[in-house]
Amino acid sequence: MNKRIFTSIDLTHKIKQDISSLQNKGIYWIKWSPPENFHITLNFLGDLNDDEIAVVKQVMTEVCGAFGPFTLDLSSLRGQQDMLWLVAGQSDGLDKLQWLLRTEFKKAGVGKTERRGYVPHVLIAKSKTGRHMSHIPEKFSPIELPVDRINLYESKLTPGAATHILIQSYPLGTANED
Repeated sequence: MNKRIFTSIDLTHKIKQDISSLQNKGIYWIKWSPPENFHITLNFLGDLNDDEIAVVKQVMTEVCGAFGPFTLDLSSLRGQQDMLWLVAGQSDGLDKLQWLLRTEFKKAGVGKTERRGYVPHVLIAKSKTGRHMSHIPEKFSPIELPVDRINLYESKLTPGAATHILIQSYPLGTANED
């Protein structure tokens, strides 16, 4: 049976708390994302079978082991169509890692090819009505996120919100350790 697969950078518990404090549950037309789902997607790979997932694991082991840790700045809030995003600032480390993973997945023949440009973000909310996201919380301070691992997840779609199941975590830079 196929599984819906993506790679991501997870946020610390403290950062998830900080982001959830921006949510205003009193706005009737906004559906707020549950804090446990806050993450930055690197690659959405789509529906994969067990053999394809094994290839993804091998690619991630090789790429993540050779790539060092870096820091991201979660620097701004943005209304993106009917969504509210917390957007990461420009990061050479993130750009290189995302590009390298995408390239290696493509070489290995696994995953979807994204047609849109990559914008690293955390989904905070979506409009329940489809209206443009006009609500941008005012009290926001940029957040620094240390990145020392990349995670492989299965996403199960449910009526309330997607459930993310960790398949494996890949520390960055392990190929250089003794």
